[in-house]
Amino acid sequence: MITWTFIKENYFMIAYAITLLISLATYRKYFDTALKYFPIIIAYTFFNEVLGYLVRNFDEITFFNNLKYSNVNEIIYNIYAVVFFAFFYLVYWRLITNSKYKKWIVSAAILTLIAYVISVIYQNPIETNLYYAIAVGSWSLIFCIILYFKDKKDNEIALFQPYNLMFWISLALFIFYLIFPILYIIGYTIYDVWVAYNLRAVLRVLIFTMYSLFIIGFLKGRRRAFK
Repeated sequence: MITWTFIKENYFMIAYAITLLISLATYRKYFDTALKYFPIIIAYTFFNEVLGYLVRNFDEITFFNNLKYSNVNEIIYNIYAVVFFAFFYLVYWRLITNSKYKKWIVSAAILTLIAYVISVIYQNPIETNLYYAIAVGSWSLIFCIILYFKDKKDNEIALFQPYNLMFWISLALFIFYLIFPILYIIGYTIYDVWVAYNLRAVLRVLIFTMYSLFIIGFLKGRRRAFK
């Protein structure tokens, strides 16, 4: 049965679906904040993964007529990464009050864009994930998160805010994107190490951890605590 096979091989994606449901159920807590489109991003993540799985495993589902690319799904992940990073760069730009930090976020976004342009010159985005550009985008996001917390400190606001949804989102993103690009680059450039140390499993644990923290944030978050 296709559905069971899909779940067995991609069990971690259940976290996407659960997180999406909880994000919608608690939407009234943040519907008018910088995260108001976050459920769309989560839904995009989930359906992007489903589509990627189908293209990779079923010949009749493909983006290209050329048999060479019949099972290639990298292009959808490259597009997804750009959308994801852009969304969160904008979120942090809106939340941070320091104008200098805002300019730094814009610079980080431009740096990421340049990294993508350079990667496209040397890598075919249809055939491979643009892992170097994704690494730059990931660490630029880490930089934005650090600025977010520094902005809180500058304004004498406690860094640990258990009822602030944005605190949990930032913590989750920081943990994941600090490590993810390293695993990603290893997977594409030193595949023997990827296999030997079962780094795919490590990546899935990171995904599960990130989405678990998202869920905690949705459940614990309070509208008045969002900032």
